[in-house]
Amino acid sequence: MVDPQPYDQVLLHPAPAHAHGIDPTTTLVVADTVDDQPDAHLLWHLDTHPDHHDWAAAVATGDIHTITPTGDVHTWTPSP
Repeated sequence: MVDPQPYDQVLLHPAPAHAHGIDPTTTLVVADTVDDQPDAHLLWHLDTHPDHHDWAAAVATGDIHTITPTGDVHTWTPSP
């Protein structure tokens, strides 16, 4: 399994599977990984979203439901 990479676009599991309050149909972008937390990814809204500059979240890989690779193609399958 390959972890989500920066610039991948992701959807989160529906709440209450995570505590971030994000609609599961909202596409987010993986901005980076979190230092010293290998299973954590920093997510931002897409640059077209009105909250792009005002919101970010660090989420565990398990919070991510689907991934759409952008740039270099790779695959990722979430755990059930």
